[in-house]
Amino acid sequence: MVRSPRSILALVLGSLAVMVPWPLLGILLMQSSFDRETEAFMLFGGITLFPLMLLALFGTASEEVLIGLMMLVWLATAVVPGLMLRRRLRSWLAIGGLLGVQSAFSFAQAVMGVLLIVGKNV
Repeated sequence: MVRSPRSILALVLGSLAVMVPWPLLGILLMQSSFDRETEAFMLFGGITLFPLMLLALFGTASEEVLIGLMMLVWLATAVVPGLMLRRRLRSWLAIGGLLGVQSAFSFAQAVMGVLLIVGKNV
């Protein structure tokens, strides 16, 4: 059961551990396609970038703001579910399910980021 601060910290670190490999793998594979270093952040927030583009259409959102918002969403995905669901995570199966969903989300973000980078170069 995830109730103590130590177990919550372990869950958050576990979430980060299952989420980080996908964007890092994408960065390693796509590094030669980057025009700028900041394109690496698209692998952390490929799907998140679409709603954020609406901000750029209706205002002047700088690249730094968009990157910050993408990373905020990605980190919130690692931290918030563990904090919100900590009382419901009573078995290893439930914890594994949460980590699986977080890993799948990170994978989807990285794949969309790769597709955006490949599409930019076509």
